[in-house]
Amino acid sequence: MIIKSRVQKLRKHRRRPTVTGRTSLFSGLVYCPDCGAKPHFRTANSLKRNQEFWRCSNYKSRRGECAIHYIRDVVLEKIVFEAISGLADFVKCHETVFLYILAKKTNAMRQKEHKKLQQTVEQGTRRIAEIDRLIEKVFEQNASGILSDERFSKILQSYEKGQKALMQEVSDSQKTLQEAKQKVTDLRLLLRTPRELTDITELTQTLVNTLIERIEVHNNDKSGGHCYVKVDIYFTAAGMIDIPTEQEILAMMKEIQENPQDFRFVA
Repeated sequence: MIIKSRVQKLRKHRRRPTVTGRTSLFSGLVYCPDCGAKPHFRTANSLKRNQEFWRCSNYKSRRGECAIHYIRDVVLEKIVFEAISGLADFVKCHETVFLYILAKKTNAMRQKEHKKLQQTVEQGTRRIAEIDRLIEKVFEQNASGILSDERFSKILQSYEKGQKALMQEVSDSQKTLQEAKQKVTDLRLLLRTPRELTDITELTQTLVNTLIERIEVHNNDKSGGHCYVKVDIYFTAAGMIDIPTEQEILAMMKEIQENPQDFRFVA
C-alpha cells in the first residue's frame, strides 16, 4: 500500500522525540535548500504552540556552516495548507489541465531516462555473464599451468573488481527503474487524493505524508523592512507545481485540443 510505504520511509528519518513530547506534522519532510541538512524542530515547555519553530541544524547560533532558515511551525502549516487546498481546487476544476502539466513535466524525461537505464541494465548483465566466463577460463588456464599463480591472481582480482562495480551499477539502475514505476503509481495517488477531498478544513498526518515528499525552507529575506520566507513544496512524484493563471489555463486547453496525443497522461 502506497500510504504505508510513504510512512515507513519517513519513519527511517524520524527525529528523536522533543522534550515536551510535541512533534510537527512535517517531521522528516523539511530540508535546508542551501546545505541539504534537516532543520531542527524547536519546542519547549516555555514555548506556546505559535512559538514553536524550525531552524537549520547547521546554523548553531551563527557559529555553524549555514544561515538560520527560521520559520514558525504554525506559519509553515498555513503555507502547506494553502498549497494543498489550492492544488485540490485546481484538480477539481481543471483536471485535464493538471494532467497536461504532469505529462509535459514527466513523459519525455521519463521515456529518455527509462531507455537509458534499461540499456545500462541489459549491457551490464551481459558483461557480468561474460566476466563469469572469463573467470572460469583463467581458472582453467591456471590449473593447466598456462597461467602462473601470480598472473592468475592479478587477472582474477581485476575481473572481480570490474564485475563488482558492474553489479552495483546494474543494481542501482534496476532500483531507479523500480522507483520510476512507483512514481507512476504515486502520481495516480496524487491525483486521486484531491479528487476525493470535498473540503479540506485542516491538515492531518496522513494527508501530509500522502501528498508531500519534501519541503525546503529558504533563508529569511528581510528586504524592504519586512521578513519573507520562501518555501518550496514538492508534491509526491510530481515535484513543485505552480498553479497556472487563467490566461495560462486557456492557452493550455487550446494546446490540448490541438495536440491531445502529445500530452496524454493516464492516472
